[in-house]
Amino acid sequence: MLSGVEDTDDESRSGGSDLGLLVLRLALGVIMGAHGLQHLFGLFGGPGIGGFARALEMFGYHKQTTLLSWITGITEVGGAVLVVAGLFTWLGAAGLLGVAANIVYAKFHGGFFQGQGQGFEFELLLGAVALALLFTGSGRFALDRNTPWRKRPFPFAVGGVLLAAAASVVVIVLTR
Repeated sequence: MLSGVEDTDDESRSGGSDLGLLVLRLALGVIMGAHGLQHLFGLFGGPGIGGFARALEMFGYHKQTTLLSWITGITEVGGAVLVVAGLFTWLGAAGLLGVAANIVYAKFHGGFFQGQGQGFEFELLLGAVALALLFTGSGRFALDRNTPWRKRPFPFAVGGVLLAAAASVVVIVLTR
């Protein structure tokens, strides 16, 4: 009941939440997708694969940095497309969470605040948004609208968190 009027339509009650989830999906997808395009193709003033591989070396990744650059860029762009479209949102958000977790790990020694480009506060926020989308699902304004992971996101969220954590650990162990 809202303002003395009973609302019996579950779909109408979640309209604001669904719009909010769309905004979060668009923001996360555009930001991470743009970073992926910078890393892969040097768009938007980005470094491209070679420059990104060198940047990874400065963050302590010393093995297979070119391969890691490709994997990171593809994950950023692919995850962004899935999250923006609201298609397999849990999988796209898990990929973006894994990338954000690795960036936070790499930048952790630089402190929390962005300051000199070494802080991890921004990447932590992106990871938190991806994590939130894992647990909430995509919302109604998505291609996932009639899928099991939209109707019951929790089991898929747990799987997505485990996938992101496993991928992050594998990257850290194999490339540092």
